[in-house]
Amino acid sequence: MSPTFIDKLQILTTQEKEVIKSVNTSNIQERLLSLRLWDYDTPRLHYACPLGFMEVFVGGEEYPTMALVDTGSEVNIIPEQIPIKASLKSRKLNMNLRGIGGHTTSLVGLSEFTTITMITGEEKEIHLFITKGAVHTILGGPFLVDNNVKLEFPHKQG
Repeated sequence: MSPTFIDKLQILTTQEKEVIKSVNTSNIQERLLSLRLWDYDTPRLHYACPLGFMEVFVGGEEYPTMALVDTGSEVNIIPEQIPIKASLKSRKLNMNLRGIGGHTTSLVGLSEFTTITMITGEEKEIHLFITKGAVHTILGGPFLVDNNVKLEFPHKQG
């Protein structure tokens, strides 16, 4: 993020604000939501974070999926078609997940202690939130931390 944007955000967040909670989401005061990067006299900056995909097998080797390894995601997610095909045990949920771009995705279930197999043959147990609709399988922060995953981005490879 732009340092100027962060400075402005810190000023706004130190001011008194009312937090309104509902069952599935939290809302903050409108002035924080209306904060726009283009309101500042700094040039627009764009940042990118390299993310990668890796093939994993969910609930057995007959259900492969390409999983996005996302260091910024706070949850692991999987589209509902895979748990149905793999007959994974899950509990029903009715929640919405809001992404960084503001879009929402419906969470319809949670599959706990689900075994995934890496292409190396190594098996891991993870918790996967099940989403409605066409989304990528995402292995987020919980997967990375629980499994001590270290990501390397060598400069000589692209």
